[in-house]
Amino acid sequence: MSHHHNPNQNRLLAALRPDELQELLPHLQVVHLKAGEQLARSGECLNHVYFPIDSAISLFYRLESGESAGVAVIGNEGMFSVAQVLGGAAMPYWATVETSGHVFQVSADTLREMSGRLATLCDTLLLYAQASLTQISQTVVCEKHHSLTQQLCQHLLLINDKSLSDDFRLTHEAIANMLGVRRESITETAGELRDQGLIDYNRGHIKVLNRPRLEEMCCECYAVVRDEFTRLLGGMR
Repeated sequence: MSHHHNPNQNRLLAALRPDELQELLPHLQVVHLKAGEQLARSGECLNHVYFPIDSAISLFYRLESGESAGVAVIGNEGMFSVAQVLGGAAMPYWATVETSGHVFQVSADTLREMSGRLATLCDTLLLYAQASLTQISQTVVCEKHHSLTQQLCQHLLLINDKSLSDDFRLTHEAIANMLGVRRESITETAGELRDQGLIDYNRGHIKVLNRPRLEEMCCECYAVVRDEFTRLLGGMR
């Protein structure tokens, strides 16, 4: 591949055995995704799988009323979508690019064929699927038991991790869609974080100024999901 992106920038690819990653490399193509781009509708089967590098992909469920609530954020720790490879083919969620950036794209058929004959690749994808269930489950817990401030802090930490930068493009509307609240509520809560010197924002960009303090104000859900990914996919290079 003739580009400056390294597969090890995606932690799931980095967890693969070197020889299996080497076999996958010729099939990977770097693609740029724009914030707001819709990758999949509910029940839609995709022809490609994406391994984010510095972008974030949001999965959310859309109610009949038109309202929505996020269930997971996928970044450089994983892929979208593992269902294409493990036989599920489609999910009941919508997928939208939350922050612009690059991904490694590969044909779903190619990855499915390789996972059928490469044991370590298959095992890694299964472990990732298990870790993803933890994230979805923890999202339910967080929405029921933690304040909007805690949820916003967690979301900002997740995007901070996945964007590989302290300064990223993220609108209040996109956050509101993921957290299932009104945009005005996000604006008010983000304003409180800005007043405390934790973040700054302007024209759809957010900059993290004090990550340690964000982690202190966040609920335990962020650490639960982070630690589970590390436990199941440990040894990432």
